[in-house]
This record gives sequence, structure tokens and C-alpha cells, in this order.
Amino acid sequence: MAEADLRPPAGTQRCPAGHLPPFIRPLNRRLDQLRDRLPARLQGWLPSIPPATPRNLWLLLALLVATQSCSVFYTSQSANISVLALMIWGGALICIEDQLEDLLPRPGIIGLITGTVLLIWVLARTAIILHWDGMIFALAPLAGLALTLLCLPLTHLSRFRDPLLCLMLLPAFALLMRVLPEEPLSLITAQGAGFWLSILGLDVVVNGRSVSLPGGGVQVLAECNGLDMMAQILCVGLIFMLAFRIRSLPSRLLLFAAAPVIGLICNTLRIALLSAVAGMGQGKGTPLFTFFHDDTGSLVFSGVAVFAYGVLYMNLLERELPPLESGADTASQP
Repeated sequence: MAEADLRPPAGTQRCPAGHLPPFIRPLNRRLDQLRDRLPARLQGWLPSIPPATPRNLWLLLALLVATQSCSVFYTSQSANISVLALMIWGGALICIEDQLEDLLPRPGIIGLITGTVLLIWVLARTAIILHWDGMIFALAPLAGLALTLLCLPLTHLSRFRDPLLCLMLLPAFALLMRVLPEEPLSLITAQGAGFWLSILGLDVVVNGRSVSLPGGGVQVLAECNGLDMMAQILCVGLIFMLAFRIRSLPSRLLLFAAAPVIGLICNTLRIALLSAVAGMGQGKGTPLFTFFHDDTGSLVFSGVAVFAYGVLYMNLLERELPPLESGADTASQP
């Protein structure tokens, strides 16, 4: 049997010193010394600082732009919207992951000038956003367009079509939040919460927006009707479809229909829990109610909704994958 190769992976080998800026070389020497002290299996976890090639500099610029955008969302928007922005930027990265190895930035002169000016304006505009500002949702795709212009000539912009479509989900989300009427959804949410409480055998009364128990209750307002959670799951579904395509039309239609339904179900469960907590005398202002009412507890239910949707998506995706051939399996065995 041949001896196992315990050398670090190719992507983590030491970078040639001649291609690195002078101030980086001492840092890489320190990393090399530290890596040599680690077990062979752990050396790959400590890569060297890569050389300042056009590809690496563009990736660094893209990382800084995405980080700045997400930080502005975090400081000016709610936690749900901040997580959505993080997922959308992550989805854009997933959409170009298979192109990173052979990525070679070569912008044209027009694209270089336009992309630079556009990116400077986007960064300057995001720096003054301190509260709810609809413009923040349009700045993310504009930043993505600027990065694309700084990477590829105008005739090759279609290569980044999927990540740009992914970033367009942010303004689509903002438009959805403003166009859809909130009252019907609030009434449906109240009825759904009452349904879950009635299954538990509790004496629940639903009157319009109000969900009441003998010890207290809640009122479903626009901020609590789950529209943001439903749009969040729908955006996650669109990201999945751009990154991991499903060919079957019935499966795609099912996933589009399931996204808002899963979001609605998870939010009605949250409202039912809030109603039960209020019914136990732990109403507004108490730590337990505040946790599940404010952004932190809402993220728990958002995570459950994303997990449930992900399970459904992966099951439908696996149906389209060809079965593994037994001959290929036996050939791969030593």
C-alpha cells in the first residue's frame, strides 16, 4: 500500500516570497514556523497569506464590500433583515464559487472607470444610512454590479448573472414588504396561532387580530404577521434555485409554494407561544416574552423555517441525482 501524502493541500502551501509585498513576508515566515509545529493533519488549516495577484485583490475587495454592506444592515435594520442580507451576500458567493479557480480580472477601460465611480458612490451612500432607508436595499446589487465591472469586460457580464440576480432579491424583498397588504396576513396569523393553541386544549379566543387566553393574550400587528419571515424563506429558496438548480418544473412550483407556507406556519407557532406566555402572566416587558417577541427569539423560528425548507429542497434535489453505480463504488475502494 502506498504511503499517505501528509503534505498540506495545494491551496495552503507556502507562497513564493518574491510575489509578496515586503511587509507580508515576515508574517508568512511566522506562519510557516507555527505551521511546522502543528501535526501534519492540521497544517492545512493554517494557510499562508496569498500573493497580491489581480484575482486575490479583487476577491479581497469583494469581501470588504460585502462586509461593509452587511455591517450597515446590522447597525441600521432589524436582526431579521440583517440576517437576510448576510444570506443573500453568501448566496451570491455560492453562485460564483465554481468560477473562483480560473477567475482572472480583466476589466475594460469603460468598465474600470464606471465600476470605480459606482463603487465609490455606493460606499459613500451607505456610510450615511442610520435608520430605515429604502435605498439600502438597492445599494447591494449596485455594489455587485460595480464589482462585476471591475472584474470583467462589458461583453462578459453574463458570467456573473446569477450572483447579480441573487443580490436583486434585496430590493425585491423591500418592494414586497411595501406592496403586500398586511391586514389579511395578520388575521390569518391570528387564526393560525389560535389553531395551534386549540390543539393543545387551551381555552383560546380569536377576535380579529387578538389571540386571548384566560390569563392574557396578544394582538398581531403588522410587525408580527410574519411577512418578513415568509419573504426570507422565499429569498432562501430563490438562492437555492440559482446555486443548486432543480430541473423539474413541478418540483420548482412546489418549492415556490412551500416557501411562504413554511414561513407562515413557523410564525403562527411563534405567535401561539407568545400568547401562551402572556396567558401565564408573563406578558409584555417580562424577559421570556421579550425574548420571543423581539429579534432574538424571532431568529430562532426563522432558523427552524430555513432548516425545514432546506430539508424539503434537498429531498427534491436528491430525486434528480443519478444513482451511484456499484462498479464505480468498488473501483474506488483500495
